[in-house]
Amino acid sequence: MRSETPIENTQGIVLILLGALLLSVMDAVVKVLLDGGYGVLQILAVRSWLIVPAMWIWAQLRLPPGALRTRRPGVLFVRVVVGFFAPYFFFRSLETLPLADATVIFFGSSFIMTALSVPILKETVGPHRWGAVGVGFLGVVVAANPGGAFWTGGAVFAVLASVSYALFMVITRLMGPGEGAFKQVLYFYAWVGVVASLSVVGDFRAMPVVDVAWVGGLGIVGVAGHLCLTRGFSIAPIGVLAPFEYSAMVWASLIGFAIWGDVPGRATWAGAGIIVISGLYLLHREQQIRRLRSRFAVPDSQTLDEEGLEVAPVAPPPVSPKRPPV
Repeated sequence: MRSETPIENTQGIVLILLGALLLSVMDAVVKVLLDGGYGVLQILAVRSWLIVPAMWIWAQLRLPPGALRTRRPGVLFVRVVVGFFAPYFFFRSLETLPLADATVIFFGSSFIMTALSVPILKETVGPHRWGAVGVGFLGVVVAANPGGAFWTGGAVFAVLASVSYALFMVITRLMGPGEGAFKQVLYFYAWVGVVASLSVVGDFRAMPVVDVAWVGGLGIVGVAGHLCLTRGFSIAPIGVLAPFEYSAMVWASLIGFAIWGDVPGRATWAGAGIIVISGLYLLHREQQIRRLRSRFAVPDSQTLDEEGLEVAPVAPPPVSPKRPPV
């Protein structure tokens, strides 16, 4: 097992905070463009037009021949189809929902991933984790504040984005480490570009150069944010870093107040508090199991139940909150 150092932990924390900030800025830029009258599908289409060619050229120059071939085209296709709805629904939620509210609701994806890992990945989730999942869902419900306006407002889109992203990440885990991350990101962007482009044919609004630049900028910021998160989690343990990813809720609140004067209501803060506490408890249970594995020298190919008993070989459940694919 690789041992971390205080310097690496500090660097990882800084990267997570920076990544959460960059992704919050990306979401804010999208909301500004939406407020300017552009549709979600047009923004997604233009973003892919700018990013996919750049990624393709980079792959041809830097990757070995055949690096973009996939051994599981069927699963990869399902992944990109499902993944399309995560940014689509999340950006749709920003049309009517304050940035902070949408971000808080979206963090429910962590609990949905844990729940979906049982039927799809055949992972074992004990009663403690199920309890944390249930409480986490309660936090999402509190933040979404369901009522008559729920179905006509952006909250329902934020919930759908959370479900879509959770399923997207579970399929990613199902594919395993054999498929490279760059390949999956490239195909995802390409699919989003195709679907979005076909959807805006005949309904495309002319964009001045400055707005095209904004779309290109949000793509760059989004990629940079995910690179920060990826690098951070590669040099420091999840147990140290995961709590700092919740800073996205703080960044979203500050940005929303600075640009639009939005102040999250009591329901949003209450839901955020419940989600954070539940997420940290899930993380605590995962750390306990990892300590048991280390103490009894259980191989990484096997996991432990919540009483420390060995169970069937499966991967550990996802516990770190993530963001929509950029």
